[in-house]
Amino acid sequence: MPSLYSRILLTASLMLYGSSSCIYAKDSPPSAQNIVGGIAIKVNNDPITLYEIQSLSAKQHISKTQAQEILIANRLKDQEIKRLNIVADDMRLEQEMESIAAQNNLSYQQFIQALYQQGLTPESYKAKLKDQIQTRELMRNILLAADTTSEETMRKYYNTHKNEFITADQVQTIRYSSKDPKLLERAIANTTLTLNGVEKTPEKLKLNMLNPQIAQMFAQLQSGEFSPILDAGNGSYVAFLVQDKSGENAMSFEEARGIIAQKLAQDHQEQILSEYFEKIKQKAHIEYVRQ
Repeated sequence: MPSLYSRILLTASLMLYGSSSCIYAKDSPPSAQNIVGGIAIKVNNDPITLYEIQSLSAKQHISKTQAQEILIANRLKDQEIKRLNIVADDMRLEQEMESIAAQNNLSYQQFIQALYQQGLTPESYKAKLKDQIQTRELMRNILLAADTTSEETMRKYYNTHKNEFITADQVQTIRYSSKDPKLLERAIANTTLTLNGVEKTPEKLKLNMLNPQIAQMFAQLQSGEFSPILDAGNGSYVAFLVQDKSGENAMSFEEARGIIAQKLAQDHQEQILSEYFEKIKQKAHIEYVRQ
């Protein structure tokens, strides 16, 4: 069974309100007047109130002890996010909301209106979205930093799964370019839009002519998918829409190393996350003020 800490982090990889492309859900935070009964626990001096414990216990139909453990884990998670300076700024949140709106076939204004109809404000939605993004980034950092793959293990995986590393030789794309990354994000979220300041240019790419990391990125993209937004230098940003792939190219072990490491880390993520947070909990100062 997954540990409490890994369950909390893995939950963040799920979509907001059940799905990040779904906005139809209510979640009302407790008002200040409901936070009664004082502090029950301090986690490195961050308080957990009796009200929080009672509320979570009733909402999830779990014991107060289980509620305490979940809240402690969440405090530790938030402290790690702060320690590692994992930030989701307003621009990123706006871009994410525009993307979610497009996934729901809504304009941005229609999306905001739908939030209000569900009893949500853009501010409360942003707060939850920010927590989701930061938690997901924390999980990614933990997994990437974990030393779970020896050279021998990775080479064995490569030799027994060589078919996974057969990629296209060239990729037909549409290159989206702009001086404004936010404008570029809007164009990606809705490809039917024609926006001043965003250029679209057909471009065929030979993967063996690209930087290995960029070639690896294109190798993993499927037709109809966009690359991440990339800094093209001189104040310009680009993203590529993959239209078609052709030819065949066998990746070398060195080219496949990053993919293999990520794959093996994913296979062991439960164990990695559990061990990481168990260590943090052991080092934390947890004071039970009252039961």
